[in-house]
Amino acid sequence: MNSSQISILIILHILICLSYFVLNIRFRGLQDSFYKLAVIFFLPVAGVLFFIVSAILAAARSKSDSMVDSYLKYIKEHKHIYYEEDIDFEKEINIIPMADSLEFSDNKNKRAYLIYILKKDFLRHIKGLQKAIKSRDTETSHYAASALMEIKKQFEVIIANVSEKYERDKENVIAVEEYANTLKKYLKSGLPDKMDYDSCLQKYSAILTELLLKNKTNELYFTEKINCDIELLDSESALQYCDIFFSNFPNSEKPYLSLLKLYYMSGEEELFKKVLRSFKKRKTGITDYSESIIKFWEDQRSDVC
Repeated sequence: MNSSQISILIILHILICLSYFVLNIRFRGLQDSFYKLAVIFFLPVAGVLFFIVSAILAAARSKSDSMVDSYLKYIKEHKHIYYEEDIDFEKEINIIPMADSLEFSDNKNKRAYLIYILKKDFLRHIKGLQKAIKSRDTETSHYAASALMEIKKQFEVIIANVSEKYERDKENVIAVEEYANTLKKYLKSGLPDKMDYDSCLQKYSAILTELLLKNKTNELYFTEKINCDIELLDSESALQYCDIFFSNFPNSEKPYLSLLKLYYMSGEEELFKKVLRSFKKRKTGITDYSESIIKFWEDQRSDVC
């Protein structure tokens, strides 16, 4: 190889190095470009091939990571599994009951713990928040009161949405069930005041009536409906649904339990004893739970005698 050919190769190599340097600045910055320029300058051909192969592998890995991220996003959006990011395991394993924290911690720790709980999960800590309102630390009680107000607002928005969906399509069983389940959660949350609770309970009872007109094969609907009527002091309706409950589930123990509750709450002692004797004579279908109820009331009668 003569000197002119060597000169051409050197010039070509310098042009390749400079071209790669300029191109790399646009994507990787000046510092990374100087580093790569030095490598490819002192390692002709091999240096360029090394960075080209590295770039291809990096692109493939990036594509794979992107696919994983997309899949995780899909799972999270469609709620196929529970997914939570950035879990602080140290906080998780050292977490203590809210009641204990509010009772034994100083005001600074109370506030810090309460903020952590509020960011993590409102609904599971309503009772703790209600206790926190009574804290002598005004800032802690303020946080708790604000949190409870926020939860109540969220519930009201949810109830309004499912109610609107229900009103649009009352024949849709799924919409009716969603409305009923939302009302049930709100009633059990401890958030509504007396007037709000009574109004919600009446709505829940009416929705359960609709569900039972559409589907008499769900024991839970019967139990919930009878419990609502008992709480609303509507003994006539409760007794009516107890009869329907027995007709649809003659071999179940749950109609007996509902009827016992009705007669106990309404003070019908003789009718209560009659149902209890009939329940005790059953040969099949009595669980340990029902056995314990029968035994409890028999012991009560023995104590009275």
